[in-house]
Amino acid sequence: MLNVSQLTNLRLAKLQTAVTDWEQMTGKLRALATGGGGGVVGEGISAADLKARAEAADWRGDNATVTKSFVTKTASEFNDVVTEAQSVHSVLRDALAALKRHQEDLRTTIDRWEKKNVYINEQGTATSAIPSGAAAGNAKIAAPTQEDVDRAAAEVAKILEAADDTDQVAARALRKLAQNKYDFGKTSYQGLDDAGRKQAIEDADLAVKLASKGAELTDAELKRFNEIVKLQSDNPVFAERFATKMGPEGTLQFWRGLADPGHGDTPTGDRAKILATVQDNLGLTLATASRLDTPAMQDWKDGVIAAGDDRIKHPGIMSAPYGYQVMSSLMTKGTWDKAFLNSYGTSLIDFERDNSRLGADWLWDNPGHPAQLNYPPGSTKPDNDPVAGFLEALGHNPEASLEFFNDSNGRSSDDHEILSNWDYLVDKDNKDGREWPVDEDGKTTGYTNLGHALESATLGYAYDDKNPGIPPTDTEAQKTARDERTDLMERVVDHYKTTDTIDKQDGIRDSLANMAAGHIDSLNYSTANWGGSGELSGRDDRFGADRNRLHDFGSTEGENFLKALASDEGSYETVSTAQQIYGSSVMTAQGDDVADAKRVGLHGIKMHGLLDEARFESIGKEFAEVKEDRNRELEKQGAWRDFAAGAVIGGAAGVGAAVVIPTGAAAAIAVPLAFETVGGAAETQFATQTMDWLKDREFDNTDEAIEGIGKARQTGENNAMTPLLNYAQAHGMSPDDVWDLSQEAESQYRTGGGRTDTDNTRGW
Repeated sequence: MLNVSQLTNLRLAKLQTAVTDWEQMTGKLRALATGGGGGVVGEGISAADLKARAEAADWRGDNATVTKSFVTKTASEFNDVVTEAQSVHSVLRDALAALKRHQEDLRTTIDRWEKKNVYINEQGTATSAIPSGAAAGNAKIAAPTQEDVDRAAAEVAKILEAADDTDQVAARALRKLAQNKYDFGKTSYQGLDDAGRKQAIEDADLAVKLASKGAELTDAELKRFNEIVKLQSDNPVFAERFATKMGPEGTLQFWRGLADPGHGDTPTGDRAKILATVQDNLGLTLATASRLDTPAMQDWKDGVIAAGDDRIKHPGIMSAPYGYQVMSSLMTKGTWDKAFLNSYGTSLIDFERDNSRLGADWLWDNPGHPAQLNYPPGSTKPDNDPVAGFLEALGHNPEASLEFFNDSNGRSSDDHEILSNWDYLVDKDNKDGREWPVDEDGKTTGYTNLGHALESATLGYAYDDKNPGIPPTDTEAQKTARDERTDLMERVVDHYKTTDTIDKQDGIRDSLANMAAGHIDSLNYSTANWGGSGELSGRDDRFGADRNRLHDFGSTEGENFLKALASDEGSYETVSTAQQIYGSSVMTAQGDDVADAKRVGLHGIKMHGLLDEARFESIGKEFAEVKEDRNRELEKQGAWRDFAAGAVIGGAAGVGAAVVIPTGAAAAIAVPLAFETVGGAAETQFATQTMDWLKDREFDNTDEAIEGIGKARQTGENNAMTPLLNYAQAHGMSPDDVWDLSQEAESQYRTGGGRTDTDNTRGW
């Protein structure tokens, strides 16, 4: 693949010369072929003239068969050479234009990010590049955020990928045109796009041919198949041709036979590793195909759904998984079409409910119909539960996921009553709710996939998006979608309000923490309503409720939800980090109104107190009988929130801004700010330091345990106070004012802690 240095230093002068030469050559060859004077046979004489004269001549003897045929065939070759020359010129012309565009895009992008102190190296990696103090002089240098660095790298990678695609398509087209040594072929290209389309068709046909061998594919052939599919997985032309030529039943049968050929010879070792990549790339290809709105693809999608309740058999083997199971195993990667996902999901759940007497465990993991459909075996991919695989697909399509959780399944005409998808999948205590399959350890791995689907539905971006951003609210449709996401989030907050509820769905906690971080603005707004005072206290204006479209989840509900989350190490880290960022932004949003900044800042202090006390409480309970582990966790508690740089956020008022933070529990979360950035004016400096404290130390008495929790509490208090002290310093508050502020802050911190405190030293 091209790197930054290769593309920026690419000299296109020779390619420009080649384009000009081939344009001239094409003109000369066309004259020789069709007329206009080629200067070889004679003025006005062309291959077309020779062919016409040869066909009109009165040939006799051998000349009538041999010579005439030779002359006419040779004359026809001139048409082929013109076609080939024109193809070469068209490919070179389009490649030149595309490479010029990619080169300019790259240079512009690098220059733009350098002005923001983000440096791009030769390999396309982005790093922060703040000038030294001497170099900067008196200038105030803004440090780029991690979001800036990630976005810069993503932009550069996209440009390099496009340039590499241009290079690959052009090179392959030229090789194809030059492959015949002794004559001119019939291949022709109108340009680079036409070449890419024909290459996609050629690759799809080859992939289908290989797939027809099914389980008989050798490892070498399987690798070749994988190379083709990986290269073309995001190409709509390839994806549609492959899917439609395979057909819905053929697609299901191919993967079923390849993944689990039966007879006790389930693939292992190197073949299992190859199959893992085939599964991903095949899924990505079919996801691309699903987004195409053509009659052929609609037939394919309808066929896949119709085959869901069929047993996908393999020759000579009685056992066979359902079509739903095979299809869902291919849906864990890529962005699938929204309409298809909802139609598929409704059909799947209706089928499961129709067979509810069997139970989901028996239905999907019937020992009489075993199947290995996910690779590598024992990976994080869902097992044979097709609902889990389907939910993973929803986790990559926010619009589909939101629509699905707001929809229902069932038929009111019989005992299969209409039930909301939320009630069926989420509410485990609902008498009509789903009984989730468990693994051999008694755990339900599918709850992780449920969490991913809820994340995308409530946040508006794929759960594993490496560079997420909060969806805009510029249009009425976007505002409606935002309101629907927060409405769903209210249901999440209300349902998952105890640790017991969360723990019953093992694997969902990390997703709930990410959702809390993404809706930390509404959670702050909700809890700023003690005794119902929010409407009269100016809460709406201070939090920008209207412009930020905040939602009141209920003060008690919000606090209980946060308490349940903060009891866990990973989710505590995620939510408290988001709280510090958001709390700083709310203060900044008040502008120079020190009184209002103080008010919202003190509310942030209370939120930190609530979160910290919930974590202390959990540690006290969890490690009451295990002193070494308990004290080590208490010391780590202090390290989790060692935010040495604090949070410094500045910008203009408005709506829609977000910062992306890395945390221990998730790769990236878009945390909303209380104002809108103008031209990237918001500057966020945020550092977290997670350390493994006291790994080799031992604690064996209560005094040291109490000292441990004291250190953790002090760290929490210091970090909670950081935004207020930053603000006080920036606005030149007097020592007396800072004294009064700290006294009020302490009171608010303890008030917040009181919301979650029972006895954090239980067991000592």
